[in-house]
Amino acid sequence: MRRTTPIALLLLGCLLLVPGGASARRDASYRSSTERTVVELLNKIRIQHHLPPFLFSAALRASAREHSADMLAHQYFEHNAPNETFDHRIRRHLDSSLVGEDIAWGTGKYSTPQGIVSLWMHSAPHRRIILMRALDRVGLGVAVGSFSGSRGAAMATADFAA
Repeated sequence: MRRTTPIALLLLGCLLLVPGGASARRDASYRSSTERTVVELLNKIRIQHHLPPFLFSAALRASAREHSADMLAHQYFEHNAPNETFDHRIRRHLDSSLVGEDIAWGTGKYSTPQGIVSLWMHSAPHRRIILMRALDRVGLGVAVGSFSGSRGAAMATADFAA
C-alpha cells in the first residue's frame, strides 16, 4: 500500500497589483497531463460560478514551471524565491498589472489534479484568487521530484494574470 503524505498547502494565496516592469530549470520532470487537467477543473469551477473560463497562457506556464522546479531543486515552499519575488518572476514572462499565485505540494492523492484543486478551493485565499473575475489567464507548472523526504512529490504552481 502506498503511503500518502498530507499536502503542505500555503495558507495564503498571493495576489499583487504590480506597477509595470532566470530561466526554467531544464532538469525537472513535468506532469503536462496534470497541468492540463488542473486548468480544465479550474475552468469548470469558474463556469459554475458564472465566471468566464481562464485562457491558457504559455508565458504563465513557463513562469509556473520555473517556480515549481526551483522549489524542488532548492527544497523550499514559498511564493517568493530566495532572490526574487513571485510578481517579478511572473512579470519576466508576461506584462500584467494584476497577478496572483497559488502553490501546493503533495504525494499520492494530494498530487492529483482533483486533490490539488480541492485543497485550493477549501482554502479561502486560494479560492478567492481562482474566483477573481479580473484574473482571466492561467498557467500551471507541476514538477515531480523529491521534496521534504518524500519521493515522487508533485510541486504545483498556478500563476494568474489579468
